[in-house]
Amino acid sequence: MQSMIPPQKVSIDEAKSQLSDLITIASEGGEVIIVQDGKPLARLVSAADTTAYHSLPPTRDEFSTDEEPLAWEAEGWENVA
Repeated sequence: MQSMIPPQKVSIDEAKSQLSDLITIASEGGEVIIVQDGKPLARLVSAADTTAYHSLPPTRDEFSTDEEPLAWEAEGWENVA
């Protein structure tokens, strides 16, 4: 469902003030790129555009090993019902 229209780039402030209009653009097949200082931060696309939701399988680098400490302590989870 990709559109041949080039993405529209808007600043965060523009996105805040024009959110309803930008959602309409995206829902009709357009794409909106939200930028800050010229750098893309987020992309607004239609929820019906399945190509936007392609995910890659996790890599082994995304998981800790037995030798690596976890990022947080899970003490107390045993008491959660």
